[in-house]
Amino acid sequence: MTVGALFGGYATFRWDALALCIFTTIITLCAGYSVGIHRLLIHNSFQCPQWLENSLVYLGILVGTEGPYSAIERHDLQEWAQRQPSCHSYFSHSQNPFIDWLWTLHCDIQLTYPPILRYEPRVAQNTFYQWLEQTRILQQLPWAVAFYHFGGWSWVFWGIYVRIALCANLQWVTQYLSYRWGDSPRGIKGSAILRRNLRKLGLLTLGEGWQNNHQAFPTSARFSLDEKQYDPGWWLIRALRSVGLAWNIKQTRVRHHPRMRPVPVDATPHHAQMQPARQKVGVK
Repeated sequence: MTVGALFGGYATFRWDALALCIFTTIITLCAGYSVGIHRLLIHNSFQCPQWLENSLVYLGILVGTEGPYSAIERHDLQEWAQRQPSCHSYFSHSQNPFIDWLWTLHCDIQLTYPPILRYEPRVAQNTFYQWLEQTRILQQLPWAVAFYHFGGWSWVFWGIYVRIALCANLQWVTQYLSYRWGDSPRGIKGSAILRRNLRKLGLLTLGEGWQNNHQAFPTSARFSLDEKQYDPGWWLIRALRSVGLAWNIKQTRVRHHPRMRPVPVDATPHHAQMQPARQKVGVK
């Protein structure tokens, strides 16, 4: 995808194709990954009709990096590892940028004692999610055909290749930066890793840049804590609530100034029951 984005994107550049890439990137990353997979599927931060949940998760799969179950497994394993007294550099993003990029996007971690993952029945028995997990990369094909019909190869390269490469690298760079720069007003009890808020990149990261907030309050559907922290994912959930398509929304209300004192948090990802593991990195 990256090679296709670099060479095919360069060779077929058009302004309408760039507009298509930007629009589909925002839709799949915000409505799909941030709201559908991260806040809804992984954290159960709100509820909505099943058809809407399936649609949001489908958009998240179009990001092109993971299926529903692999996204849950990666996320819960990482959050569990970061809450231990010590953490492997695969999860702490403590290597130099190239090594961390290579590990995050192209490698997997092999556990001597793998975790036991138990999905809720509604997730485990969802045949649509099972199908998406098995065919996640093939889900790009219908869109490639549609893009070719309406815009030729330029739309295919910019709507598929450039978009997937852009989404994957935006997700990585957001994680990498949040472990190094930004504000960290809240400490996490017993955690080896403290993520940071990327205040200057809040809008660009579609709300996913408020990593310190999310680490402290992982089940909250709202990653931002005030109106000055831009969170498009929360704006979408609030819009769904206004038309009756979202309810039981979990939200943290912080009544004190965020810099007054650290807030200790002790939370384990709800999908997984983890055991201590010896870890090594291996190529997928």
